[in-house]
Amino acid sequence: MASLADVLLSKRVQEMVINGEEPESLYICRDEKEAANGSSPLAPIPIIDLNLLSSSQLTSKAEEEKELQKLKSALCSWGCFQAINHGISSCFLDEIRQVSREFFQQPMEEKKKYSKGVEEFEGYGGDPTPEEGQFLDWQDRLFLTVHPQDLRVAKFWPQNPKSFREVLENYTCKMRMVTESVSKSMAKSLGLEENCILDEFGEGAALQARFNYYPCCRRPEIVLGLKPHADGTGYTIILQDEVEGLQILQNQHWFTVPTLPEALLILMGDQMEIMTNGIWKSPVHRVVSHMEKERTSIAVFYTPQKHKEIGPLDGLVNEETPPLFNKVQDYEITHWEYYQRGMRALHTARV
Repeated sequence: MASLADVLLSKRVQEMVINGEEPESLYICRDEKEAANGSSPLAPIPIIDLNLLSSSQLTSKAEEEKELQKLKSALCSWGCFQAINHGISSCFLDEIRQVSREFFQQPMEEKKKYSKGVEEFEGYGGDPTPEEGQFLDWQDRLFLTVHPQDLRVAKFWPQNPKSFREVLENYTCKMRMVTESVSKSMAKSLGLEENCILDEFGEGAALQARFNYYPCCRRPEIVLGLKPHADGTGYTIILQDEVEGLQILQNQHWFTVPTLPEALLILMGDQMEIMTNGIWKSPVHRVVSHMEKERTSIAVFYTPQKHKEIGPLDGLVNEETPPLFNKVQDYEITHWEYYQRGMRALHTARV
């Protein structure tokens, strides 16, 4: 017999909104008193200019060093940063946002052509059934795995519009360039050889794209768009729209991530916390619901290739600074397993 969670996940949240349905009990996740305490303040997340980290002739050594220190500080304190001058035009960012919105604006019958099963990850729908005690999220999403070698969508549906496919493939290529630039800059900020993080991820490092749609909610004070969790990936690249909703937990308080049209939010996952031996933190985050506003975002997860042994980088451990984490062979506690549990499960790799 299907559980209530499975029954609800077989429906689309967007369809429930269209039908005027109230959120059922498994969507109710917090006390009204929390929302009554007022809105969360904006997080002062540092903005990093990737152009200043490119070591070009137009950038002085002093400018580069200053920006590298700013980057290191951001990742030590917030576990994320807002990246600008990343090489992707604002016009193209608007285009990928529009393509995302257009997918979710299609008739329900059309979107259901791409539906996934309750226990599947790829496709259109909600997330797989969470572990017992975890609530459901007020959102729908489209999740796709991107081929690690030729940068094409490895598993796609032939019915999908050609424009969607082309824009996504173009965006994937640009994400590859961003991950190369960001990984090198992060390594340099730690005083390490610039390719060491890229080498740790491997040539077969995977990219997975998740298009998120958060419909309006009649009870935003008690229903969340996305449960509190930490990503189990290497790091995540998030493109937000103009509607605020993403929040980060800092010192037991929730802070709202500002929306910057031209910026990409780079957010560390647990595997980066392991690689940096706890120097950088993988932040717990969530998404709040809105009564009158829809929200979309696009998250690209960057993960080391399968069967890679993940552990603290050699340049960060010595007799004075011993490893805080064991090396984990075949680190396959995936982002989704972490997410289903809620909060974080980093203790699995601790010494």
